[in-house]
Amino acid sequence: MAPRVHPRADVDPSAELGEGVTVEAGAVVEAGVRIGPRSVVRVGTVLHAGTQVGADARLGPYAVVGGEPMDARYRGEPTRVVLADGVVLREFVSVHRSTGEATQTSIGTDTLVMSGAHVSHNCVVGARCVLTTLVQLGGHAEVGDDAVLGANAMVHQFCRVGRGAMLGAASGTNQDVLPFLMARGSPARHFRLNRVGLLRRETPAETYAALEAAVRALRRRDTERFADLAREHPAVAELQGFVASSRRGVARFQGA
Repeated sequence: MAPRVHPRADVDPSAELGEGVTVEAGAVVEAGVRIGPRSVVRVGTVLHAGTQVGADARLGPYAVVGGEPMDARYRGEPTRVVLADGVVLREFVSVHRSTGEATQTSIGTDTLVMSGAHVSHNCVVGARCVLTTLVQLGGHAEVGDDAVLGANAMVHQFCRVGRGAMLGAASGTNQDVLPFLMARGSPARHFRLNRVGLLRRETPAETYAALEAAVRALRRRDTERFADLAREHPAVAELQGFVASSRRGVARFQGA
């Protein structure tokens, strides 16, 4: 099925539109943009040069993708934003392209970004994430697969939110949030496993128990017990690797 472009949309002739793409009134698609099959660019949405969109995406109304990074180091070099298949960006979302030639800002498959959220330059957002209304990600932030960020949550530049984690509404973090855990407050503090998220992903009971034991070991700073659990359980090994690779440090536990 041929793309459907509204007469009041502005689509550059060099843009590549896949089969069944819809571009609604007032949308702007700049030169070199690529849009995968069946994706919809809603009213007033702007896709700047350097934007690549996968199949079955839903963008807008009034989303802006691929804008210049708000970064003093940016010198006009060609960079990209890559949105994977099934990404949904709601009203007034902004996603900026990266700083540094041959780099990109990316959002993974089936991730939902709700109204007014901002994904800054060089961010990496995983698959099946939910970024709730007005979430703000600083430059180079990373969000792991299946993570959820509550409304108005803020993530400092270069910080990470681990796979399957949840950062609570109106929380702010300037350190890493551990995979599989929940954190809240400003500065955010860990308080327990993300039980609902783990159950939704049908986490085996043995894995869940191992993660509970690992969290207790972390709270008590029992490094020997934590290492033993990591050797026995891949999920705990992932947790251990995340801690070891942290550049900004890991957010503390409540009451610690």
